[in-house]
Amino acid sequence: MRVTAARQSQRRLERRLAESLAAATSLASGCALVMWLGDGQENSNLDALTTWVGRTLQQLGLDANRQAIPRLLAELERKLWAWEDQAWQ
Repeated sequence: MRVTAARQSQRRLERRLAESLAAATSLASGCALVMWLGDGQENSNLDALTTWVGRTLQQLGLDANRQAIPRLLAELERKLWAWEDQAWQ
């Protein structure tokens, strides 16, 4: 039970971070980025971004808090630019 509650709390924090990143980047609604940011099973860009945030926090060894936002934003912008560059080739 305790593990589940801790995971739910972590997921809520990841969602809040994703919402902040979505606002900062004017992330479009819809599902165009699901395959690029998520696992492919998410229902929306925001869900995919939440998955990406959780995965990226773990990869970078960051805690899910406001201090992570600048690093996450830089990583997200890098990923989106790479995707855009790839789409134009």
